[in-house]
Amino acid sequence: MSIDSNHAFGSSLVLGKPRPIDKKLWRLLGFFAPKAQIKSKIALAWDRFSQQATVSDRCLLGPNSWCVNSKLDPQLIALEGRVICRGLLRIESFGCGKIRINPEVYIGDDCLISCADSIEIGSFTLIGHGVHIFDNDTHPVNWQARLNDWKAIVDGQKHLKPEIATAPVSIGQNVWIGFNSIILKGVTIGDRSVIAAGSVVTKDVPSDVVVGGNPATILKQIGD
Repeated sequence: MSIDSNHAFGSSLVLGKPRPIDKKLWRLLGFFAPKAQIKSKIALAWDRFSQQATVSDRCLLGPNSWCVNSKLDPQLIALEGRVICRGLLRIESFGCGKIRINPEVYIGDDCLISCADSIEIGSFTLIGHGVHIFDNDTHPVNWQARLNDWKAIVDGQKHLKPEIATAPVSIGQNVWIGFNSIILKGVTIGDRSVIAAGSVVTKDVPSDVVVGGNPATILKQIGD
């Protein structure tokens, strides 16, 4: 991860949806005002999210936030209420993915959420920087199918695209996912649980526990 002035650790901004006049002003000032450059970058992110997602006016976006919606259907990515997003949300071209971010969620810098099935994140959940959440395997396990996947991606032979395994991911409320953790397909994380930094979560996590490691296992219960 490159930590610079665009990241939270560089005290970078998050902003609500800008007015057209603000965007013009930031572009003009951006040639000699670093803060205006950051604001202009956030304005570009807002343009992108407005085109490809359904975003509450109470959301705040950071300069490294972005979304990729291959289906071009804004209903497939929903950021509800006061979400702070500094990461990348992605609807894959394969599958029928849908991302729902409930109110009061924080998504840190360099996070990647890749969806081909269903990903939902509950309210008041904090996702540390560098977290990756995948509801899909990205590529097939079988090497011959992977070769066809390569041809579909690189050579444009879409008819060769193999089936990619997917399964929904559900993250509860008041969860804390530590930095650089990986959440894999089919996982449900219960309310109030903590995922220790650098964990690889391959199985369901109950409520009110701390898990860690690769693969992640329960380290302790969390009291009231």
